[in-house]
Amino acid sequence: MAKKVAEDMIVYIIEHDNGTRSRITVPENWKVTFGPAVKGFNSGDNTYRKVPMALRFYESDTKQRAIFTDVKSFRDASIQIEREEVKVQEKAGFMECEGVRKRTVFQATVKEWVSESEAEQTQPLLPSDAEMFNLKEEED
Repeated sequence: MAKKVAEDMIVYIIEHDNGTRSRITVPENWKVTFGPAVKGFNSGDNTYRKVPMALRFYESDTKQRAIFTDVKSFRDASIQIEREEVKVQEKAGFMECEGVRKRTVFQATVKEWVSESEAEQTQPLLPSDAEMFNLKEEED
């Protein structure tokens, strides 16, 4: 769920090099830059050293407020992102056909677009055993 913030604030979601994510909330008028951590570095100068990328937040041209060098990616949280998810559910059991008991596995597969901000779906893909095999559910 998106965090409520004042209208003049922006929430950024930052994905770090180690796979963790964080959120930072800053005033919307702050300048945001992403580039080499070393000022004036030219990536085409045949240098073999690795210069980290930096995400910077500036309150003004002379007032840098934050720098992050472990950033893999970042985005404005108001940008909605959906990912295609494949959900598979299996249910194993036995069926009797013509007097022969056979082991069976039922499988349901669903592909759907899921918003990052939505809670995970917990609804099962397959019906219960009682529904699947036309059995009466036992009462407590």
